[in-house]
Amino acid sequence: MNSFNQAFNSLLSMAPGPLFPRARQLYLRKYSLEGQNGPQRFRTYLYQEQVEEPPEGLVRVRALAFAVVHWQAPQTTPDDYATYLHQRWQLEPSSLGLELEDGSWFRDGGAFARFQATALYERLPSGALLLDGS
Repeated sequence: MNSFNQAFNSLLSMAPGPLFPRARQLYLRKYSLEGQNGPQRFRTYLYQEQVEEPPEGLVRVRALAFAVVHWQAPQTTPDDYATYLHQRWQLEPSSLGLELEDGSWFRDGGAFARFQATALYERLPSGALLLDGS
């Protein structure tokens, strides 16, 4: 599992469950994939998710979009965002569909851009995390 997916799984393992949508949304807007690694110029957040809870009880969360935030700063260039995502997460810029967004991130966090990247989180009802299908 690459560092991006590890960070995604770590973030969601601590997030409030889908039964608490407001608390979950606040958590996902406040806590970044980078964790508490000190001040950084950019931070990555889960922007949009699809939650599946089939009858067998396995909770599956697919990332639909992420946000990369120019932390407490005005809008910058798409190249700046793409360079950060490539250096930090080894994501290929040409496959991200990076789009600059108007406005500021949650609680004036800074300007941001949206992008798509594949990420999947699965959890059994007991809370055990499934890694690589095992």
